[in-house]
Amino acid sequence: MTTDGTPTPAALLPALRTSVELLLASATALGDGDVRAPSLLEGWSRAHVLTHVARSADSRCRLLAAARTGADVPQYADEAHREREIEAGADRPAAELAKDLGTALHRFLEAAADHPEDAWDVPVRWLGGGLRPVRGAVGSMLREVEVHHTDLRTGHLPADWPPSFVARELTATAAELGGRVDAPGLVLHAEDGGAPPYRTGDGNGPRVMGRQADLLGWLTGRTAGEGLKVDPPGPLPAVPAWRS
Repeated sequence: MTTDGTPTPAALLPALRTSVELLLASATALGDGDVRAPSLLEGWSRAHVLTHVARSADSRCRLLAAARTGADVPQYADEAHREREIEAGADRPAAELAKDLGTALHRFLEAAADHPEDAWDVPVRWLGGGLRPVRGAVGSMLREVEVHHTDLRTGHLPADWPPSFVARELTATAAELGGRVDAPGLVLHAEDGGAPPYRTGDGNGPRVMGRQADLLGWLTGRTAGEGLKVDPPGPLPAVPAWRS
């Protein structure tokens, strides 16, 4: 653990390795027709999702290299470059997509495992996030792998996300919503895990209750909120689009 109680990159690597192998098992089971089917992400096929995760791994390898060498290498040149990479790779056959994904993810795992301990706090240029320590590369890669595995629509649901990952991401997502002016006032109560209620907006809205994974799946737009309860009774409030 770090001084603020968050897991170190090394502590997150075993979970990431497991998540990577589960994603690769799903990816390699897809045929050429399967990868053209829609994903959960509007306008993206499964092939887009697989390409995106592979290029996300490459981008984090660039950040690790920048931290090690001191080179001024950004995660991506810009958002347009990121989008071009995804579109350029999405037309490939299923076997090529899966091979590329495996190569990119294993390359990142190796780079993260070999990263010098004293270089994790080096600031690097994240897309849209400015200069931030490179230590976020491992945790954010775990987020990419878990959430986009669900986006593939191959049966990997929020209930399958690792509990430790869910607890961290629910806290981070609630905190991010708490700082957004477009977020409704909510009190989020996780019925498992023992965490105190999370408040968003002005914190004076309805109480939304359920398991941590169900809450996170809903807040990230990966479910419609099945399994959640609202007090006072009524429909689930509309929440703004999730920003990973």
